[in-house]
Amino acid sequence: MSRTILNLGSGKDIRQGMINVDVTKYEGVNQVVDLNKFPWPWEDGSIDGVHAYHIIEHFPDQDKFIFECLRILKKGGFLRLRLPHSSCVSSVGCWGHYRTYSYDAANDYLTRDFYVYKKAVFKTVEQKLLWWSETIDVQGCLPTPCYWFVKIMNPIINFIIRLHPRIFENCFSNLIQCREVAWTGVKL
Repeated sequence: MSRTILNLGSGKDIRQGMINVDVTKYEGVNQVVDLNKFPWPWEDGSIDGVHAYHIIEHFPDQDKFIFECLRILKKGGFLRLRLPHSSCVSSVGCWGHYRTYSYDAANDYLTRDFYVYKKAVFKTVEQKLLWWSETIDVQGCLPTPCYWFVKIMNPIINFIIRLHPRIFENCFSNLIQCREVAWTGVKL
């Protein structure tokens, strides 16, 4: 049985076995959709999973984005978010970003009874704070020496962060920036 998984805001990060969705028709994009126009073109409860990697921060109203994900996801469907961390200078300074996020932002707002969603809407199944993005150079713009430096240092620094992400975020992220928060939840 095949599952319907969306890769929202795919850009050039085309993922096999998913419907790659973007506002621009890059090579490999399966569906061109302006995600700022609501409702999205998918039926209620029709989607098994949503990848939203570095996209939600580009929406002036992140809650509309989350409500649309909730609308289209099946019960038990997953939402995978990759969010820019608030210590990352390039994320804070990005022209198109409305916000950045802390390590606990998605977990705090989406998995607990809270004023925005009233009741918990997801259960967290993964949460990580990362020094560098999981995909080190998806846009292909890092010079080769920098790429190899990041490739070597990434597992070392991420190991240190994993020892206690909250302590690292609060005490050390002003010295060593974190680029992203990785969070996955399943719809309740």
